[in-house]
Amino acid sequence: MKTAQLFGVMLVAIGAFAQGGANYSALGIGQTRTTFGAAYEALAGAAYAIPSDYLFSIANPALWTLVKTTRVQGGYRFNQQRIEQGGAFRAQNNGKLDGAALLFAIDTSREIAASVGLFPATSVNYASARNFQFQLPELGMIEGTTTYRGTGGMTIAYAGGAVRVAPGLSLGAALLYGFGIIGDQNEIQVSTEASQRAVTTQTDKLSTIGVRLGTYSALGSGWSTGIAVGLFRPLEVERQIRYQSFVEGENTPTFDTMFTSRLLSPFPSTIGAGVTYTGRRWMLTLDGEWSSSHVLRYRLSPLAQARDSYRASLAVSYFGSRGAGVSFEDKLTVNAGVYIQRLPVAINTRPVEEYGAAVGLQIPFGGAAMIDAAITAGVRGNGLPVREEFFRFSATISVGEVWFVPFRR
Repeated sequence: MKTAQLFGVMLVAIGAFAQGGANYSALGIGQTRTTFGAAYEALAGAAYAIPSDYLFSIANPALWTLVKTTRVQGGYRFNQQRIEQGGAFRAQNNGKLDGAALLFAIDTSREIAASVGLFPATSVNYASARNFQFQLPELGMIEGTTTYRGTGGMTIAYAGGAVRVAPGLSLGAALLYGFGIIGDQNEIQVSTEASQRAVTTQTDKLSTIGVRLGTYSALGSGWSTGIAVGLFRPLEVERQIRYQSFVEGENTPTFDTMFTSRLLSPFPSTIGAGVTYTGRRWMLTLDGEWSSSHVLRYRLSPLAQARDSYRASLAVSYFGSRGAGVSFEDKLTVNAGVYIQRLPVAINTRPVEEYGAAVGLQIPFGGAAMIDAAITAGVRGNGLPVREEFFRFSATISVGEVWFVPFRR
């Protein structure tokens, strides 16, 4: 009875503290993304129809044919959160590497390319706590704190290729392997004459495989389109739950037991498309994606249901000059965009929506090297018990060389 009452306290709303991230990542698979790199961040996530001779990602593998040099890239992403609940505000932050990838421009005349890489496709990072107080008949007033923490996510490794099959038409495909660990921990600290801690730790090992198929078409007069789909086998989960209790001042548990199990859940498929107009030194793109995330049966509760998710982005670029003798400032490319996104969970049937804007620079240096930097700011959870304002900074370095000479004709 006492245990049931203690665990009942954990079901109420919580206030955030300490180092964490998006508290809504405590639900489902976490924060999801289908691409990586600061250049795409600056374009508000648009990535399906972005013609570039140096940019590449996994969103649409058909775009790999446009890259003219063999390139390697890697980056970093920093997140700052301001979380509001019931008039109280807390700040949280976290940072992590933002993927690494290599593209081989095998034949630039026939536009044949291949790429391998990995990036964080989902992210779980939250920390929250709530003080509790209630009366028990035999023990009197019970006070304490319940703390919730979660970290981890799923990384996707990919390998694939792309080829131009007709003038202005390219196709690409990649095999995907998703893997990772998500850890959730609940700790109940009871403050009485004999203080005790009860700790529940859940560790999930994730794995799935899939494929991503894409096409890119240059339509002429500056217009181009791209579309890609991602399909996955069910998500396999190896779960380990450990229950421990401690007395004050002791690190050795007085109670320690563990259970293991295996779970299986459908994994969402994704479809994305974009249309782009390029004229002189300007580019305008409209881009969006949709995911069947309602099929996911993982890390949810009666108060949090899986829902289909989507993103829509509108972005613009002003290209830097590549002419000889121009000033450094004139070589810079400026990107900016706005987006709306619906997260793959609903709280009491109410969807969680996110609104954001981004701006960034592409800074050339050396020969075929480029630094991309982006700043994104936005808000999620308007009208819900927990509202999050976020600021995100990302940077990517991309270096290219000519490794392959075009085939003789």
